Amino acid sequence: MKSGDGLGAVPMLFERNDAVVIEAFRRGEFDYLEGVGEVSETDFFRAIAGKNILRQLAETYPSPCQKHDVPLWVYLVSDISMRLHGVHSYHAFPYVVRSGGMIQAFGPEMGHKAVHPETGDVTLACEGFNHKNTYDRQTPCDPDYIRKMGRRTEAELLETWFNRDVVRIFHQHHAFDGEGIFIGDATYLFVLDNPNYEHSSLVLFDEHDHPVDASRLTAKERARYKYKWRPCYKLVTLLHTNRGGEFFLYAGLGVSAGQDHEAPLLYRLVEAFVTHHGRGVMKRLIVDRGFLDGAEIGRCKREWGIDVLIPARQNMEIYLDVVGLARAGQLTFRPWVPPVFSSKPIPVHRPEWLQKREEARQRTLA
Repeated sequence: MKSGDGLGAVPMLFERNDAVVIEAFRRGEFDYLEGVGEVSETDFFRAIAGKNILRQLAETYPSPCQKHDVPLWVYLVSDISMRLHGVHSYHAFPYVVRSGGMIQAFGPEMGHKAVHPETGDVTLACEGFNHKNTYDRQTPCDPDYIRKMGRRTEAELLETWFNRDVVRIFHQHHAFDGEGIFIGDATYLFVLDNPNYEHSSLVLFDEHDHPVDASRLTAKERARYKYKWRPCYKLVTLLHTNRGGEFFLYAGLGVSAGQDHEAPLLYRLVEAFVTHHGRGVMKRLIVDRGFLDGAEIGRCKREWGIDVLIPARQNMEIYLDVVGLARAGQLTFRPWVPPVFSSKPIPVHRPEWLQKREEARQRTLA
């Protein structure tokens, strides 16, 4: 589904029906064919370019190069396009350019498509950006340039860039809900058994990909269950959402060795988030029992005003304490009323006519 930008754009809904499409092809009932993602990708790139988001990303990116023959925004757009297509091989970049929306979004500066009148074939031509080409190009930049740029960028600087600069752009465009609900989570990123994956760890997992402490296994347990050592990293994320779960936005992330404990990593992310984006944005942090840390939970409440919420099992002491207080009549219950938040302020960079339209819309909603 493709939604509009709130300014009168008409939503488009796509439904997959292979039988109908195949039958239409057999009857010749089509004039033009394009990938569904081409339209949405074009609109996406036009939106981030028109709102200066792409320029801000390029200005803050921790580039490892002193000189840029290819503009940084071209690298960012190319990498984003590959991620949107779910493509990880840089050799597939020409396919992404041909089937995506980059050319339509940025026009002749990126390249242009030509239809041959005799055969009807569509070809792609790109002039490039460094004025050193002696032959026709089929991509705006060389796929190897994207690979080298990504490889040379330091991982820690890249994480800091996302957690600070990218999330700051989210904040500037009012992407955070007023109720301030965040979710802290951790997962494993499995990789190949290759020494090029630096700082990865060999961790023992069971048949359900759950980590297992090898020192606590008996010989009988080792023989009964299928355990396997797997190289991996650990990904810890801060995810922002609202009470209805209508969206999920990454507000922070960190990657470390698979053997590292997730709790210190998460609370460092929380501290960095408050440092970069201020108090009051994060109000509730939902985590599981793996992040139990009394000192850090107390610090979140005292220093930053963040309530840390952890599901309690029936055999946990805190659960038994609450049940005992309830039975003793020491607790008072009252109906919960959802909070009411004021409308989001209109950004100062919006033109006057757009501000008036937004004010009229708010009056209508009121």
